Amino acid sequence: MFGSKKKKENAEPLEEEQKGVPAPQGGADKGGEKDPLRISADEREEFEEFRRQKKILEIRRLLKMIDHTMLKQTATREDIRKLCAEAKEYGFHSVCVQPVYVSECFRCLKDAQSIKIACVVGFPMGENKTETKVYETKRALADGADEIDMVACISAIKNGDFGYMKREVKKVVAAAKHCPVKVIIETSLLTKEEMVKAAECARDAGAAFVKTSTGYFGAGAKAEDVRLLKQTVGANCSVKASGGIKDADGFKAMVDAGADRIGTSSGVAIAEGIKKE
Repeated sequence: MFGSKKKKENAEPLEEEQKGVPAPQGGADKGGEKDPLRISADEREEFEEFRRQKKILEIRRLLKMIDHTMLKQTATREDIRKLCAEAKEYGFHSVCVQPVYVSECFRCLKDAQSIKIACVVGFPMGENKTETKVYETKRALADGADEIDMVACISAIKNGDFGYMKREVKKVVAAAKHCPVKVIIETSLLTKEEMVKAAECARDAGAAFVKTSTGYFGAGAKAEDVRLLKQTVGANCSVKASGGIKDADGFKAMVDAGADRIGTSSGVAIAEGIKKE
């Protein structure tokens, strides 16, 4: 008798719970402690805001990897002004232009000094004499450039004259002083072995980046080439992917392959694609 009565008393709370008896207010159980599975409307809103802010920060980080580029010969002064305005609107890392437009970018970006100005040197062939590239570098800096994207002497690479390439990069790096130098090796024109040796030369000569392409020859950037360059230079040099990167998928493929910077004339389209995801 006593045992059966105890069993019945223990069963009653369970029966009430099964009938849907509401829990205490405020998401607490009968002991007054908060139920971890229940959150208030305010807490839910706070969590959603946290997620939104986290997404915004990630978008900003990705857009800060873009060198917003305009290198076509038909670019007008108005095109360059628009390029600078877009860089400010989207928060890109830099604008990348021909030497003739560096001073125009400097004027346009006086109120946005966080946006850098990159200038190409020896572009697009790379076959200028070293002295010419050194002069271009010094003049670009005098006009307001913050970074130099130089094309390596491709014929020197194809001839296996890596000593020449290394000496040339060293001279341009010295002329650039504190400004980062990105060495374009035109990967679509090279064998894998040539890519590796050229990347090692650029790194050892003091380049801040080894860069895939000008966008003027061959297929441009490939994820497999970016991976190879990243494996080659390691932590001592960064990798810039450029050439043919036109949308958010292409952008992310290069980032996933190890690119630290992306050069593209489709920065706005990429930015809008990233925002929609």
